[in-house]
Amino acid sequence: MKLTLQILKVCTPHQFFKHFFTEELLAKMAKETNLYSSQIYPNKPINCTVHGTQKFHGICIVGSLTPASNVHDLY
Repeated sequence: MKLTLQILKVCTPHQFFKHFFTEELLAKMAKETNLYSSQIYPNKPINCTVHGTQKFHGICIVGSLTPASNVHDLY
């Protein structure tokens, strides 16, 4: 896969992430998460937002770069 010059100029994992996960995609992910949650837990569904989806992916990225001894260290 050939990467564009714009992608090659990024400095942080967050900047790289933003090239592939657009606001539209994150909104769709949040919507589908809410739908799934309401189907599995109809009495207590979660309310996932775009910001929450970004935070989750950020934790996944940071967690893959620097293993933490405690999950709370990732917050």
